[in-house]
Amino acid sequence: MTYQTGLFLSRLPFAKIGSGPNPIVVLNGGQAFVRRPSPARMERDAKRIARLLPKGRPIYIMGYDSAPPPGYSIDMIVSDMATILRDEIGAASVTGISFGGFVATRLAADHPDLVKDLIVLVGAHRFSPNGRRSIDRQIDCAWRGDFEGFLDEFGLVFRRPWLNWLLRLRLRQERMKLHETMNDPAIIVRGLHAVAGEDFGHDPSWLRRIQARTLIIGGTRDPFFDVEAMEETARLIPQTQLKLFDGETHMLPVERARGVAKVVKAFL
Repeated sequence: MTYQTGLFLSRLPFAKIGSGPNPIVVLNGGQAFVRRPSPARMERDAKRIARLLPKGRPIYIMGYDSAPPPGYSIDMIVSDMATILRDEIGAASVTGISFGGFVATRLAADHPDLVKDLIVLVGAHRFSPNGRRSIDRQIDCAWRGDFEGFLDEFGLVFRRPWLNWLLRLRLRQERMKLHETMNDPAIIVRGLHAVAGEDFGHDPSWLRRIQARTLIIGGTRDPFFDVEAMEETARLIPQTQLKLFDGETHMLPVERARGVAKVVKAFL
């Protein structure tokens, strides 16, 4: 399998796996701007995400602006992604993971000609109340350069206790190097403000404009996107399947990769 990394628009990092027609474009989660971007990190993300998607189709894993301007917003991100699809990749099956789900749903609503199929993975059109409070705390920690506090906000993100133990061990080991691996606080804050600055749940009627067949996959114990948010998203998008994994958390794509891949393959 061939891997390629590079930049779109001279500023948006991407990794590509495979070649050929009928591309799948993946809009990555928030870790894409929380951690410092590098070709090695993009390739690791690509290998992990490729496990969830069908073989035989080119896959693009998209990152976000490495130097987002003041006022960075979902609309700005969507505009960039639409330009890339229109000028570089072509119409595609689009998958949004977590943070990327905000971008993917808005992209599908605003540019239906560019999105053939839509998958929202561990995401929804809005955060749960607990998820929104967590984002506000993350912004506060990032502003203060408190990377330990920032990462503590993710708490017990895995369903399996031993994975949470490994995560805490890894964070302790990385503590002295967090300022080397984490992105500039201003970049993190601008990325988080892109979603925190909008009230997605105030009038979600824009979801009805989505024409693409849609699949929403999530866990019933996700601390950032609760069942109510995912069900609301599924009700408003006309052609939607909702698949909930009982007892799973925001780390569903990691802990149940085979199960998620099976559902995605059947949908696509």
